[in-house]
Amino acid sequence: MSDRTINLNQTEAFAQILPTAPNLSSYQTGWDDFFLAYYQKYPGCESPKSTFRQHALEIIDPGFASSHERYLEEQHLSYNLQGGEACFCPANTIHWTKWDEPLSFTVITFELNLFARISRQMYNCDRIELRPQWQVFDPTIQGIVRALKADLAANCPAGRLYGESFGASLAVHLVKHFSVVSLTSNYCSEAFSTKKQKEVLDFIEAYLDTDICLEDLAKIVGISKYYFCRLFKQAMGVPPHQYLVRRRIERAKELLKYSDLTTVEIALECGFAHQSHLSRHFKRIVGVSPYQFRHS
Repeated sequence: MSDRTINLNQTEAFAQILPTAPNLSSYQTGWDDFFLAYYQKYPGCESPKSTFRQHALEIIDPGFASSHERYLEEQHLSYNLQGGEACFCPANTIHWTKWDEPLSFTVITFELNLFARISRQMYNCDRIELRPQWQVFDPTIQGIVRALKADLAANCPAGRLYGESFGASLAVHLVKHFSVVSLTSNYCSEAFSTKKQKEVLDFIEAYLDTDICLEDLAKIVGISKYYFCRLFKQAMGVPPHQYLVRRRIERAKELLKYSDLTTVEIALECGFAHQSHLSRHFKRIVGVSPYQFRHS
């Protein structure tokens, strides 16, 4: 096995490790700072001995298992992979793996300086040391990965903000749980003052029909998008993407009652990708379909 350094920031780079293209990837989404590739029922395989320029998180789908070996920095591991298991490989860690049975799994990579920016914003710490992790069964990781895959499979109907919000939450979770030192949060709610909150909410109202991204909102406050996600949820009670969907639904309710626009036109006017996207969220939040609401 020869050592190589691989830049895992796009689909083409994964071909150096796994020759078959992923079933899903985030290459065309515009998500910043992280990348997702999903492989379904990939046959037994041996990856080359490599180091990655990005942090890499691997998550096995539920219902799959295989005997395997893994070389992770100084550790040689040999055990049965299980469904739901995650393995975290920090950047510049020597890595090699081999498995025998077909597996469905997700690989998410994060840019090298991303976790440092998070720790600086949230913990006033410029450098953190991350350690390799394996046999991790974490329902938070599994839930976020399911949401990201479902969003990709649906062609990201809610726009960039949805995926970027989940990616930010996952990055913060990994910094919190996979760093060597115990970090104490010193973030201050003053960064998200009442004035800044109003500016953010006014921006959302003004651009409900556009593909708002997390960076747009964070720039208003003057902080990183990862720090912004946490402060927004603390202030508003819900993450940014959930707030955005609820505001779009409120606008749709107004248009359904007080305009002659068709449901298709209302969906686009409110920032939904299409009519069925509006209908799904409307039924989930309001409890009835747009048609039933309009004629009630």
